[in-house]
Amino acid sequence: MQVFEKTRGEIEARASKMSDFLKMEYLESCLKKLPDIEIHRFCYQELSKLYEKNHMYPDAIKYIINFQEITISRREKINAFLREIELLIKGGYYDRVDYSYKKLNENMNEKELYDVEIKIKEFYKTEIKNLERSNRYAPLLKAYEKLVKLTTGEEKIEMKKKILFLYRKLGKVRESIELERELGLSHERAY
Repeated sequence: MQVFEKTRGEIEARASKMSDFLKMEYLESCLKKLPDIEIHRFCYQELSKLYEKNHMYPDAIKYIINFQEITISRREKINAFLREIELLIKGGYYDRVDYSYKKLNENMNEKELYDVEIKIKEFYKTEIKNLERSNRYAPLLKAYEKLVKLTTGEEKIEMKKKILFLYRKLGKVRESIELERELGLSHERAY
């Protein structure tokens, strides 16, 4: 696609008149043809949002990572990492969340880490609600297994009970028996 625009404002104006997929193609063309870092920052953010909106999470993650690499401010970088984690959870890439979290917490104080952990829990809880509505038990189990590691106390026990229910639904007999013992439930009563 040809790019005649030279400023971010011109790019925004032209892109606003396009459908999502045409806008994606146009913004990707802008990235290739225009060397301005501010335009790249804008394009990466917009592309990430567009791909997320269309449930194309690998591409949304790719563009938010590209955005992270060219951010300067600490706050913007933290927000970009949080977006990456949110997209990883929405896309079902739960194993990659731990790696991104470790990269994020390298330069954070305790208060910031606490706030980030709360946000990550919220991302998981939102995804769990979406998965529960769609009755997708296998991804739901994986999300619960990740979230249970971030919780404590009564909340952790409640989540383990939900995991137990999912083990039964998915026919994971050995895992359900082990979890029943951990929770102090008798095998006969549980089934």
